[in-house]
Amino acid sequence: MSHFFAGYLKEIYHHFEGDLALVIVLAEIAHHSTVAWVDHRSSSPVTPPGDDAARSRMPSCSAFSLAAATGLPRETIRRKIARLLELGWVEKTGRADVRITPKVAEHFTPDFNIRILDQLLQTADRIRGVLSSS
Repeated sequence: MSHFFAGYLKEIYHHFEGDLALVIVLAEIAHHSTVAWVDHRSSSPVTPPGDDAARSRMPSCSAFSLAAATGLPRETIRRKIARLLELGWVEKTGRADVRITPKVAEHFTPDFNIRILDQLLQTADRIRGVLSSS
């Protein structure tokens, strides 16, 4: 797992220009925005909203809730949200709330997620091999 995590962290570090706090904030916003898409009683994901009306009903979160969830100071959260707004990866939904935008998927889906998932599955196979031989 350490081999996988080291490679994953290097990829993340590169994509976020070394700002790992930005990664944490975006991950928490994404988790909060998409948790409703997953049926926790099943291994099958619920289809994410495809239109703007459905997406507008996605949950959003505030700097306060993000600070509570991440343990990062609220001012750090506010700065990271400002950067994510600049990148177009989050949007404001109210005076203080934000949610992810489709631009996140556009940035990471083309090959990043596929490569990382492939590496994770290869790691899982190696771990299974080690466990089955012991």
